[in-house]
Amino acid sequence: MERYLYEIIEDYKNAVSDAERDDIFRIFCSSIWSSSNKRRTRTKTIRFSIRKELQETDTGQVFQPWTAIGYNGCESRTRNTDWCSLIRQKINNLYTRYFDRDIILNKDYICLLQIPKQLYYQWEGGTEMAPDEVTAQIQSALSEAEIRYAAYQKQKMQLSWMEYKKVVEGFLLKIFHTCRLLEECEEEMSCGNIYDFMNEDNFYIRYFCRSLEGAMKKWQKQYYGLRDHKTYTRCTVCGRMIEKTNNRVKYCKACAAAVNRERSRKNMKTKRMFDLEN
Repeated sequence: MERYLYEIIEDYKNAVSDAERDDIFRIFCSSIWSSSNKRRTRTKTIRFSIRKELQETDTGQVFQPWTAIGYNGCESRTRNTDWCSLIRQKINNLYTRYFDRDIILNKDYICLLQIPKQLYYQWEGGTEMAPDEVTAQIQSALSEAEIRYAAYQKQKMQLSWMEYKKVVEGFLLKIFHTCRLLEECEEEMSCGNIYDFMNEDNFYIRYFCRSLEGAMKKWQKQYYGLRDHKTYTRCTVCGRMIEKTNNRVKYCKACAAAVNRERSRKNMKTKRMFDLEN
């Protein structure tokens, strides 16, 4: 029978030796990685159906190729309610968001993929649209989607799943160290008994998930070699996270040097052409 998370935390905190704590943590990690809630990717589809009486119209035929637009996705929720599945789901989702270059789920990108469906329902609802106009809008939206897909891919960090597991275990170990027992938190809470609004495991699950989120954001800054107290933006060329020292910052150091070299080359070429003409 699976132990409750609060029991594991209590045993860890009350352990009398480092060896005992190491053993508890090792078993905890083993449960996480052997969880049946594996990370599963799949193709998701934005679908719509053209009404039969509209299918043979010129505008209806324009919409026909776009009635099913697929994109890469990943299971982001689990129906299981045990602590192991829920924490593993958070770990899965963080990998999808920060590392999986094949899966782009940014809202603006998905909205662009939905443009054909939105236009169809507007047209079906009575909005007049010429076939050429529909074609132009759809092509423009999907071209922009491709551009944003490539840009968001560049913003993903590079880490294999096995490397990621080691990083996550470091996060989890720190969470075990910093996590406080429920009794300690209850003594400091002014709202009364903590058990009045959540059970023991829910309290710890929420703490683990929020801590994993914060740890990943901090690790991302370390990955790019950034200071922790600065504000950030993205290099418009490579997608690297960079410090935002002013509103004109657009490139990382490497890309800024490359852009300046290219600008100098073009300026020199223009100057030579001008000299030849004069």
